[in-house]
Amino acid sequence: MSSSDDPATLLSSPEWLPSHWLRPANAIEFVRLERETHAQLTFLSDEYLRPLGMRTATLPLPGIQTPAPAAAPQYIFHSAFAASTLLARALDLPGIATALKEPQILNDLAEGVRSQTLSRELLALVTQLLARPYEPGENVVIKPSNVANILAGPLLDLNVGSNAIFLFAPLPRFLRSVADKGLFGRTWVRRLFAILATDTRIDFGLSPTEQFELTDLQVTALAWLRHHAQAAALQQRFPDRVRMLNSETFLARRTETLLAAARHFGLPLGEDEAAEIAKGPAFTTHSKELGRQFDPEEPLKPKAAVPVIDDEIRMVGDWARSVAEHAGIPILFPLNASLLS
Repeated sequence: MSSSDDPATLLSSPEWLPSHWLRPANAIEFVRLERETHAQLTFLSDEYLRPLGMRTATLPLPGIQTPAPAAAPQYIFHSAFAASTLLARALDLPGIATALKEPQILNDLAEGVRSQTLSRELLALVTQLLARPYEPGENVVIKPSNVANILAGPLLDLNVGSNAIFLFAPLPRFLRSVADKGLFGRTWVRRLFAILATDTRIDFGLSPTEQFELTDLQVTALAWLRHHAQAAALQQRFPDRVRMLNSETFLARRTETLLAAARHFGLPLGEDEAAEIAKGPAFTTHSKELGRQFDPEEPLKPKAAVPVIDDEIRMVGDWARSVAEHAGIPILFPLNASLLS
């Protein structure tokens, strides 16, 4: 470890991002990430960080002193395929906010919750490390991965100044997103379902045999319902601090959404600035394929008809509503819980 990455520097400099909780070693791994590089990364995960060959450093947890408190971080939780990366990218505004997209270390902490090895002290430490903005006076907005939603309640418990938006796609759009991704999408959603089954423990009244017989899109619908249950529980627990946002509403009302999100997060963003952002590169280039042109109106247009898939989506949607009623999961959230009225 050089003098430029001694413990004091790692803990004080926001350029040293905590990237992993190394449970067996009882340590935190950091990666050095300048703001210019951060802005070009889709996610703060190994898939995007490792190929860059950036410098890393490790500190044993017993030797880490909690850094000076930063402003309370704000959160974007989501249910996947809901434009959450786009919202986070639009709120990454030098001088106003630093937005962190899916820090890998939060996935590590989520696994700690599942294994009952995560302490409140470690969660608070990692949160304070993530909450260091690149520039003084900025707020930090954190978008965890959807598989880290199990951390949502504990994260909001840490600081009463932290608010959250839960962003979700309507069920038909979520189903079509998975279907359009072919084998990859169907495999991904079954893995997601297995994780969420552990995290939510909702009884859908299905026997093991009946669960085995579910189609891929039925499994997709149940994963969506589990995310919806997470969102409903979070909003009921923190009614004044959590707001719901439909992805289609977001894309149709971009400037209004940015203004409402800024108010909810305490960010000093004016109407003219929000309108400019809504017309700028955050919305005109792809959030996950950086550099590729993107039309924010495109996701709102009807998908090309695929009769077999469309019929299955309609049938699965009707079935999911019945399952939701049985399980007590709200399909619609109360109007007063919405980010936009």
